[in-house]
Amino acid sequence: MSMRAGLWTGLPDLDAAEHRYQVVACEADVDKVIELLARPECNDGSLDHFGRDVTADGDQDHNVVLAVRGSWGYLYYVDNTFMGWPKGSAEAPYVNEKYTDFPPGVGVPLDLYRELLIEFMTTGERPTGVGWYSEADLFHSWRDQQMSLRATENR
Repeated sequence: MSMRAGLWTGLPDLDAAEHRYQVVACEADVDKVIELLARPECNDGSLDHFGRDVTADGDQDHNVVLAVRGSWGYLYYVDNTFMGWPKGSAEAPYVNEKYTDFPPGVGVPLDLYRELLIEFMTTGERPTGVGWYSEADLFHSWRDQQMSLRATENR
């Protein structure tokens, strides 16, 4: 199976930002996407799996948001039955940027990240190579942490 990766660069300047697509059909393509996500100018990305259903309006029935920060890969998975993040490493820091945010502890080492993306490419389903936090598991604690961070930044 194959996917389409959409990669954002240049945010938060929306006038200068670019969103480019790339077909992902093999492991080498997954490696390239990870390499592109790791570039400092790349904000985040998304994956659309071509083997999944679409809605009556022709939209994808899922949403996968991706980011790479340092040695950590981040993803947020949404479909009709689930929305959430992988149970990552406790050492993985949060990402709290204008258009990209992930709670602490949901980042995974890049070798595992690669495996998860390959599994999604192969199956079209939420990867089983990790446990998952549902959004309900982390939403309130992450929102409280974000508010605390904003208060600290505004001092």
